[in-house]
Formats: sequence, C-alpha cells, structure tokens
Amino acid sequence: MTRTGRHHLRRPPRRRPHRRLLAGAVVACLAAVVWVVPSGDTPEVATVPARAPGMLRVMPLGASSTVGVGSPATAGYRLPLWQRLTADGVRVDYVGSRSSGPAALPDRDHEGRSGWSAAGMAPYTGLWVSDAQPDVVLLHAGTNDLLYGSSPQATAHSLDRMLDATFAAAPRAHVIMAGVWAPMPKKRAERAKLGQLMARLAIQHSARGESVEYVDVSHLFAAKGTADGLHAGPAAYRKIAAMWAGHIESWMRRPAPAPPRPVSPPA
Repeated sequence: MTRTGRHHLRRPPRRRPHRRLLAGAVVACLAAVVWVVPSGDTPEVATVPARAPGMLRVMPLGASSTVGVGSPATAGYRLPLWQRLTADGVRVDYVGSRSSGPAALPDRDHEGRSGWSAAGMAPYTGLWVSDAQPDVVLLHAGTNDLLYGSSPQATAHSLDRMLDATFAAAPRAHVIMAGVWAPMPKKRAERAKLGQLMARLAIQHSARGESVEYVDVSHLFAAKGTADGLHAGPAAYRKIAAMWAGHIESWMRRPAPAPPRPVSPPA
C-alpha cells in the first residue's frame, strides 16, 4: 500500500476496469507535426494517430522524468505503467509529439521535454494537447522551475496556464497533476509551498467543472531511490507508475458526468 497525500492507492482487482472513455470514437485525419522550439532534446517527427475505438489516449506531459532520465531502460515510468494498465485490461495509446524509449515499450509517444520548466512549456501546451486529444494527461512539471530559482507562486502560475491551455484544447480530458517527487533537500520549503498551491489549483479548476486532481508525491520514495540525487531510479519509477495507474483506473471507474441539458430560448 502506498499513500500519496489525500489518495490511498490500491491495486484494483484483476479485471477489466469499466472504461470511461470519451463518447463516440472519431477517426481523425493524420497530420505529421514537427515541433521546432529551443530545447536540450532533439526534436522528433511524430504522427498524430487516428483515434482507435476502445483505446485510452494517455499523454505523459512533463520534463526529464517524463522522458525517462534515471532509467532509460524503462523509459522512466512509461514502460511499467504500460505493463500495469495492459495487465489490468486497459488498452493504452500513449500520445504526444515525441517518441523515445526502449524496444520493450510498444508505444513510445510522449510529450516529455528534458530540462524544460513549466514556464517554458506553458506557451506550447495548448498546441500539444490540441493535436494529441488525450483522454488523460499525466502532468508532472515544476521541478525545473524551482531548480532555476522561480518562486513557488510563479511556478504555480505557470502550471495554472498549462491547465488553462489543456482544458481549452481538450475540455473533456482528465488531468492527473503530480507534485514534485524529487527530494530537493535544499528546496524543501519551496517544494512544500508549491504542493499547497498545486492542491489549490486543482480545487479551483474542479470548481469550474474541469476534471483534474492533484497528487502529493513528496513521500512516494526516499532520496536513496534516486539515480542521481534528482531523477528517480528504476524501483522508484515503478512506484510512480503504480501511482499513475491507481489514479487512472480510479477515474475510469467513476460514473461519466451527465451531458448538459439543452437550454430553451426565452419565449
């Protein structure tokens, strides 16, 4: 059992979870997209696939941990998350304009940008999400902002912009926003304050009818679980994958919201 903040993660029974997917699988036109933006990563060409019926489109969105720095053999959390979800009967389609990872990972798409801050990602988030049209966004950003000297308040503002752009591009998507899991011993106070602000952001966006949850991962793994003092190692990434999977499957079991009633024009 692992506790991450307000959420108690437990492995669901080995059965196919109820799929709460977006209604009406629509076959979209294929479009090749190349992102040409300053980055430490090499820009890659990614084709946005057509939506397949019964598939859960998951966008891993973040920085180096999303790419998999610290455990390239597992693409960070992406391979163990794929294995967990598929074992539980979920048909996963990773989406994003980037593609990287080991041969063992059948679907290598993601939206990870090594070295990028939330402030740097915010202007592009709407474009990435609009092209990918995910059902679920796994958002993990803000660590680099703190490392580069941004305040928790400024970092939270950048994350707020990312959420705004995400829901503008994909209003029915569900966002799972994880806090900072890197130990950051010299930034403990800033990390704790950012976590409080992120929890507040989730409440504010939920009040607007947007589907978002915040997960406190500050105690998910110990500092010795890192590969380099900052990035998770293989065992820690498995814990991160289990955290994502637990929240994805919990969301899938929730009843779908009722569609809004049509409003009659005044007589």
